[in-house]
Amino acid sequence: MHRSFAWITGAVALVLSVAAAAGAYQLAGYSWDQVVSYESPFADPERPWTEDGAPIPAVESSITPRVVLVIVDGLRLDVADSMPQLATLRQYGADMIAVTAQPSLSYPTWTTILSGASPDISGVTTNWFDGPVPVETLIDSALSAGLTVGVSAPDDFVTLYEADRAQATFFREWTKEYMTSTYVEQAISIARDDEPSLLVIHAPDVDEAGHDHGGISEEYLETAGRVGADIATLVEALQDDRTLFVITADHGHIDAGGHGGWEQSVTQVPALFLGPPASLERGQIEQVDIAPTIAAYLGIDVPMHAQGRVRADLFGPGQLDDEAGEAQASSFAVRYVTRSGMPVSVLGDARTPDQLASALASIRFSRLQEERAERLPQALALGGVALLVLAALFVSSWRAGLAAGAGTLAYYAVYNGLYFWVRGHEWSLSAFNTEEFVQTFFYIRMAEAAFAGLVAAGVAAAVYPLLRKAPKGPGVKGFLGGWLTLGPATVLAIIATLALQVAWFLWAWGADVVWRLPDLKWGFKYDLDLTQVTALGAAALLAPVVTYLVGRYHPRVRNLSAEE
Repeated sequence: MHRSFAWITGAVALVLSVAAAAGAYQLAGYSWDQVVSYESPFADPERPWTEDGAPIPAVESSITPRVVLVIVDGLRLDVADSMPQLATLRQYGADMIAVTAQPSLSYPTWTTILSGASPDISGVTTNWFDGPVPVETLIDSALSAGLTVGVSAPDDFVTLYEADRAQATFFREWTKEYMTSTYVEQAISIARDDEPSLLVIHAPDVDEAGHDHGGISEEYLETAGRVGADIATLVEALQDDRTLFVITADHGHIDAGGHGGWEQSVTQVPALFLGPPASLERGQIEQVDIAPTIAAYLGIDVPMHAQGRVRADLFGPGQLDDEAGEAQASSFAVRYVTRSGMPVSVLGDARTPDQLASALASIRFSRLQEERAERLPQALALGGVALLVLAALFVSSWRAGLAAGAGTLAYYAVYNGLYFWVRGHEWSLSAFNTEEFVQTFFYIRMAEAAFAGLVAAGVAAAVYPLLRKAPKGPGVKGFLGGWLTLGPATVLAIIATLALQVAWFLWAWGADVVWRLPDLKWGFKYDLDLTQVTALGAAALLAPVVTYLVGRYHPRVRNLSAEE
C-alpha cells in the first residue's frame, strides 16, 4: 500500500465501518419492531363478533356434547410420553403429535390452540402482545352459540381473550407457586355447578420449571408428574359418555430451558383426544387443527379466522359432522384472498379443504416470488457494494487484503465458537430462555462480536508481516499509516461479508412485515448479523490500537529506527 495513500484508506475504512454500524443498528430496530408490532391484514382488531353486555344465556340441554380443553404450558412430548397418568389415558382415545405454529411462544400458541389461526393470521407474534386478540376463538364461538363456557386459568386469559365474558370463571395471577391443583379444583367445581359445554383449563407450572431449571431437569420432571396427577384427578371427576378431553401443550422446552424456536423438543407437543367419542388414531396434526376439530364436535361454528382442518379421523364413526369445517375452509380461503387484494377467482376450482389449502399455498408462494423480484435490485446493490469493498481492499494492497481475509476467518471462528461451543446456543429464538433476557442476550452478542473483531484485527496484523520479505514495523518512518489502516480495513472486510448475508435475507423476506411473518430461523440470523455489524463499528475504532501493538512487537518485524 502506498504510504501517502494509507492514511486516506484507513480513514475511509473507519468512516465506512462506523456508518455501516449506525445503519445496521437502525435497520435491526426497525425489523424487530416489524415482527413485534405486526398487524395481520387477515385479522379483525375491532372484534366484530364480540357482543357488548352480559354473556348470552346458555341453551339448556342434557345431551349437549362437552369438551374439556387442558393446555399444559411448556410440556415436552418426550416427557408427556413418560408420564404414567397420560400413558393410561391415551389408551382411551387418539394419541397425536401436534406441530406448533411459529414462533413457539406462549401467547402466540395459546391463540393458535383456541382460534386455529397461526401468528401470520392472528398477528399475535410475541408474549408482549397487548390483547384482546383480533381473531375469533372457541370461547367466542361457543358463547355466540349460546353454550355455557367455563374457564380456569391465569388472568392473562382475561386480557387476551376477554374470557371473563364466560358464565363460569376462575382467574388468578401467574405466580411462582404451584398453581395447577388450584386451577383443576376450580374447574371441577365449575363443571359441577355450571355444567359448561366448553371448559378451558390452563396449567402453568411445567413451563415455570422449564424456564427455571431446564427441560430435562429433575425439577421439570417432578413438576410434570404433579401436573399429570392433577389431570388424572380432573378426568376421573368429569368423565362421562359425552365428554371429550383434549389435553395438549402450547410448546415444549429445550434441554437448557427456553422456547420460541424450531427445535423438535419445542415444536412437537402432545395432543390427546380422549373419551368415548374419540377414535384410537395415532399420528400427527397441526396445532391449527385443534380449534376447528373441537368446534365441530361441539356443533358450533368454527372460529372464523381458523386456517386449520377439522380432523374427523380423531372420532369414532358418526361422532362428527365435518360439514362446518368444509364451509369454514371455503370462508377462510375467500377471506384470505380478498384481504390480500385478489379476486376470489384466483382460487380456481378448489372446493375441498385440501384443495383450498393447496391453492392458498400456491398463492402465497407466487406473491412471495413477485415481491422477491421487486426486491432483487436493492439486494443486488447492497451485495455489489459489499463485493466492491472487498475488491478495493485487495486492489489497494493484495498483502493487506490477504491479511484481512485471514482476520475475517478468525472473526467467524471466534464469534461462532463463543456462540455455539462456549455458550451452547443454537440459531434459535429459544436461546434467550425468557423475554426478559432478550436485551441482555443481544448485548452479550454485541460484546462478543466486538471482541471477535479485535481478535480478527490482531490476526491480520500477525499475518501481514509473513507476506513480506522485509517487513517494517509501525515505528519505521512512513509505515505507521499502513499498520493503523490494517485494523479498520479488516473490520470493514468482516462487515462486507455480513452485508452479503443481510442482502440475501432482504431479498428473500424483506425488512417490512406486511402480510406474513418471515422465516423466523433466517430472521433470527438476520438480527444477529445486524447486531454484529453494529458492534463492529466500535471494534473499528479500537482496531488500529491492536494492529499497532501487534506490529510493534511482531518477531518478524525489523527493529529499525524511525530514521530508516
